[in-house]
Amino acid sequence: MGTDADSVNHEDVELVNAAQGLDVDGRPMGLSAETAIENLKRIIGRRNNVSDIWGWKDPSADLYLEAVSGAVRNPFVVFVNRDVAAIAQSEFKRMQYSIEQAYEQALHRFTRYWELLQRLEWPTLLVSYERAALHPELLLCELAEFVGLPPPAVHQREMAKWFAAARDYRALESPGAAGNLAIPSKAR
Repeated sequence: MGTDADSVNHEDVELVNAAQGLDVDGRPMGLSAETAIENLKRIIGRRNNVSDIWGWKDPSADLYLEAVSGAVRNPFVVFVNRDVAAIAQSEFKRMQYSIEQAYEQALHRFTRYWELLQRLEWPTLLVSYERAALHPELLLCELAEFVGLPPPAVHQREMAKWFAAARDYRALESPGAAGNLAIPSKAR
């Protein structure tokens, strides 16, 4: 996932920058929205030619995913969502919103994503970030099942636990109330 090992949170720097009209070094290129979409489609086409299976992570993909949907081959969506309170608290600190505005922004963003997923009707796996952080090996198994791969081997599940521990995830007070859910889709 992604092309740059130094990317923040494993986001795909090439696609994220292209979507924002930036060059590979993050400098504005002064592109129109239409040109930025065409660049995204070219990147997607190139990756389709290079790999049978590939993907990317971009928390702002909802802003362009529908526009490039025709270029995406055999799409699956892994929709990782944080607890609304956690999103609102982050927005409150980062953007200096009031807590009410931060909750409004978090709910607005979730609604925008949800409506997009309903329109696209792509196979979608809903993932609770907090639950995944607590049980990364379970997430790995669910992801494999969702995309039709064999169950991960024991050493792969152990690596998932190690990776999560190395990322300093912390246990929550009340683990695992919300579960993961696959949305049935006609496209599946």
